[in-house]
Amino acid sequence: MFESPEFIERIRDEDSTMLKHLPLLKKINEHGYITTESQAGNHQRGISKVDGKPYELSERAYLSGFMLEEDAAIFIKNMSVYTDKNAMYIPVCDADIPTSLDIPLTITRKQGTLTVETHMSTALPKEASDFFKKMVHLNKSEKVVFIFCWDPMWNRRASGRNGLFIDVYNTLSKHSASH
Repeated sequence: MFESPEFIERIRDEDSTMLKHLPLLKKINEHGYITTESQAGNHQRGISKVDGKPYELSERAYLSGFMLEEDAAIFIKNMSVYTDKNAMYIPVCDADIPTSLDIPLTITRKQGTLTVETHMSTALPKEASDFFKKMVHLNKSEKVVFIFCWDPMWNRRASGRNGLFIDVYNTLSKHSASH
């Protein structure tokens, strides 16, 4: 998927800064964390094209995707022990969880007002799980769990020395069940 022209074009359109992270994301996938979404921890200031007002956009770096259950248990523990990042199992269920209880991932500040732009729920509907599995070519019957990782610090670059993608890769390569 990482080499397909359609994928590269989608990334270029959504967030071209993610292109430089693709080699590291590919390594993460090769180590058993089959990613479905990610964000790099960008920070930008600008002028809104809508109303001409200045704004500030802040992101938390994050990764979501599937992992074998046995590997996920070890991974979550080791991310908590050896890094300052968060990793958690997201259950697949149809619970009606209010978005106010979600984890904020992208925020904007504009004229003193803070707005949560994107967020992650602490439960994944079955339809979304099935869609993500199909997207990454996993069989619905695979014994995998959905894992969400995020950086508690805003605007920390995901591939930087202390970045989320680096910590995920190091944790997978040094502390996995298969090593």
